[in-house]
Amino acid sequence: MGALFLGFSALEGLVRELAQASEVFASKKAGDDFFWQKHLTDGATPLGLAPYRAVQPLKSFFFPSRQTVAVYPDHPPAPLERDRPTILWGAKNCDLRSLAVMDHVFLNGDFKDPFYAERRENTLVVASDCAGYRDSCFCIALGINPYPEENLDVCLSEVSGGYLLTSGSPKGESFLKAHEGHFQPAAPAQLQERQERRGELLRSLGEKLAADGMPDKGTHQANVRRNFQSAVWETRAGDCVECGACNLVCPTCHCFLLEDYARTAREFGRTRLWDSCQYKSFSRVAGGANPRRKLAERVRNRFVKKFDFFPDTAGFYACTGCGRCSEACIAKIDIKEILKELASA
Repeated sequence: MGALFLGFSALEGLVRELAQASEVFASKKAGDDFFWQKHLTDGATPLGLAPYRAVQPLKSFFFPSRQTVAVYPDHPPAPLERDRPTILWGAKNCDLRSLAVMDHVFLNGDFKDPFYAERRENTLVVASDCAGYRDSCFCIALGINPYPEENLDVCLSEVSGGYLLTSGSPKGESFLKAHEGHFQPAAPAQLQERQERRGELLRSLGEKLAADGMPDKGTHQANVRRNFQSAVWETRAGDCVECGACNLVCPTCHCFLLEDYARTAREFGRTRLWDSCQYKSFSRVAGGANPRRKLAERVRNRFVKKFDFFPDTAGFYACTGCGRCSEACIAKIDIKEILKELASA
């Protein structure tokens, strides 16, 4: 199926139709930020597209921060919180790349996580082009464009008068066919406009990052390896307060711990919780041994995992350039500045 066009006037009708069978989530503005929220089809909350990524990482829909994974002695795992399918409207490409990381971890090994797999299967990802960027954004410095490319079901691009839609998966193809009454074939001029808008944003963000002195996308792994014993880690650890915000807001951080708790006198549950490699207890093992007792070693571990380990094991960085960690950091540690320091060290 070729590109389709959805006029602004037809959008609300489509969304109302979708909401009858699905839970629709979209980014809603609050100040200069956007937050994922359930869309209410009450006529008072028009559905638009955020110009850049939301504050919350997309992983929270597939890998919740707290999730019951077992109840003993004989109860089955907890079902999905939402029985109806989920539609994520307007996901950005940095978050789409994060899904590649999460899929690699939870689906592509010998063991497939049933909770993650069920949520992925039950969710339709409608992605959209970025129309702007935050000061913390640096996706193209990692080879990631600010418009959808992979790991999506439907691509949504704003043009004059409405949106262009293209399918990105068999699930997306089925979606477009099921709602084809809302669309019409895209015109060549609309396709050209999409390319021009994408090119302009690429140029603008590229010029900004070049002026900032961001290193080339292909150099990060070598820079991290070369500086394994660098003083950079000790310097940055001196600012870090070990709050873990950088990990928790990161769209690709996936480490977790399991916590058992009593439900009744005769049964207990097991909960999966997000963990952070910046916590002192993260690497501690039985007997109290801790291979990363120093904070500098834990700060370094975050960069080694994202820029060295993942390229070797998965073929891509486990960082998407979204900049959330820099914005969340209490100590104002900027990931871009560290990458620049490693490049010049």
